[in-house]
Amino acid sequence: MRTKVTAVGGTTRHSRSLVALVASLMALSVAALAPTAGADETSASDAGAPAIGYWTDGNVTVADDTGVEIGRFPDFRIFSLNGSVIAGEREGKNPLVDRRVVAFDISSGERLFRIRDAMAPVVTAGGNKIAFLPTARREDIPDSVWLRNAAGRFRRIIHFSPGPGFPGVRHGMKAAWVVDYALDERGRTMAVVFGNENMRVFDVWLVDVRTKAVTRMTRRNHSHSPSLSPDGSKLAVRVESAEMCSDPSYGEYFMGKIRVFSTATREPETLTPFSCDVVYDAPRWLDNESLIATRAVRDETETYGFDLDIVRIDVTTGEITELVSDGNPFGARVSARLGKVAYEFLDRPGFGVYDLATGTVLDFPEGNYVPHLAGDNRFCC
Repeated sequence: MRTKVTAVGGTTRHSRSLVALVASLMALSVAALAPTAGADETSASDAGAPAIGYWTDGNVTVADDTGVEIGRFPDFRIFSLNGSVIAGEREGKNPLVDRRVVAFDISSGERLFRIRDAMAPVVTAGGNKIAFLPTARREDIPDSVWLRNAAGRFRRIIHFSPGPGFPGVRHGMKAAWVVDYALDERGRTMAVVFGNENMRVFDVWLVDVRTKAVTRMTRRNHSHSPSLSPDGSKLAVRVESAEMCSDPSYGEYFMGKIRVFSTATREPETLTPFSCDVVYDAPRWLDNESLIATRAVRDETETYGFDLDIVRIDVTTGEITELVSDGNPFGARVSARLGKVAYEFLDRPGFGVYDLATGTVLDFPEGNYVPHLAGDNRFCC
């Protein structure tokens, strides 16, 4: 039996189209929600270890695994948390080029450091490393991913060539950029998506963070949404079909299936098939042998035409087990270290956090948005 616990909530912030959310799930867009900028002040209180981060109306809040608030932080445009560190993106006067990443100690609220000309941070390795994307002020052509280590040193981990005759990783795409990236639990291996969201053209590269050795894992320009297993031995991606499905509400959408690769041998295994009636999205590793994904099943009795649930996929047997279905959950964020899955709802505001060990669901009511989990080790929102 699943037990529900309700966390302390906030007030209303965003009104988002549910139709647009389903369309996003169908991969018509991978654009992330970007809240507006706010003040830089923070507050913190005594509680358990940091586990859950989320937006409220005026800031970003971090809570422990029981939902007790630990601290409040600036209204980051994008943020990530791991261990005792939260890092978020802030905009300056010219948002096109003036961005920075600011890191705080979650428990004390103390500002730890600032990374100039940086955006889209991912805190990894228990808070000891922060990966980020450069702005045009850091690089003339910012087609790369950087890393700040615990000693405060910066390294460019991967750089894609802007075109023939230029240095960097060759890719054969036009008008492309870094779309998404993820790391393993120790921050030793990175998966990077490079491509063009608008044209639905992208592939995935694997990078050894220490040596900067690069391996192209996918070809044919249809793979994205990467996730690395905690030990870095496996890569999961969502593969889009070149063919589209028709729908009376959304017009057309892409079919999606989940594929897993060995990072050592590049050997692939397809876990789910292409189908217009059952679409799988956003594979995320729960442990080294199983994935969490959002499943959308066509159902004309549903308001938006699809019934959504969160499922667990055993990569060895292929067995698929439903974990959460109430409220049409979607957009799973997973922390292997915490053994938790966070998700939003299509049918109602707020979000839930499912604990795999206890089978309990911690409910966050209306006024709390887009959950992040400590140690999810990937770019989000």
